[in-house]
Amino acid sequence: MKLIAIVQEIVQPTDDFFIVKFKSDKSHQEFQIFISSPYLKKIRKYDELLLHVKFRSVVMRDLQGAKTYDTKLYNEMAIEVTDMMRKEYK
Repeated sequence: MKLIAIVQEIVQPTDDFFIVKFKSDKSHQEFQIFISSPYLKKIRKYDELLLHVKFRSVVMRDLQGAKTYDTKLYNEMAIEVTDMMRKEYK
């Protein structure tokens, strides 16, 4: 899934994730996106990025034996958004 996101927090050199808000999300939630070495990829706060997001979910059992799910968002590359991209992606 390709989405445009705005980085919400400063990326630290030791982080393997960054926090974003998706432009098309009407509830304005913040999401944690996992990516290898975002600091070295020069991802900065308030950058507007086109992300190719993939979901990975792990099914676990809680103490009562019911299924619980942990879903994480992963990204391979982040591309800085241009004006032409804004028309094509939301």
